[in-house]
Amino acid sequence: MNQTLIIEGTKDTPRVILNASEDTFEISGRSFPLNAKGFYAPVLEWLDKYSENPNKKTEFAFKLEYFNTPSSKSITDILKILKIMKDNGHEVTVWWHYEEDDVDILDLGHVFSRTIGIPFEFKEY
Repeated sequence: MNQTLIIEGTKDTPRVILNASEDTFEISGRSFPLNAKGFYAPVLEWLDKYSENPNKKTEFAFKLEYFNTPSSKSITDILKILKIMKDNGHEVTVWWHYEEDDVDILDLGHVFSRTIGIPFEFKEY
């Protein structure tokens, strides 16, 4: 699979870069779209296809400053796909970036990690 998905960020939606050929998997910015399910549908579709034949190693970075509850459901769905890939023997690392002193985003990362059962790497910026 060499198709790339890039969604430019806005004040309400995150920037998404899914590029298997360059090993770039990142969601960054703020995520509170009016329709989170609709916004994340192409992301989940892309990841579903990618998970059928993923790279030897997948490093997925979340660099979110803020996200709402509907977005957290979609983030959970993304993490479930990554967990299945890991369970199928693929090397998967989830990087959870958080702003210095932003304990809320840090705590949410720990909650996602425990809930999904996939260890995260935490990175302060």
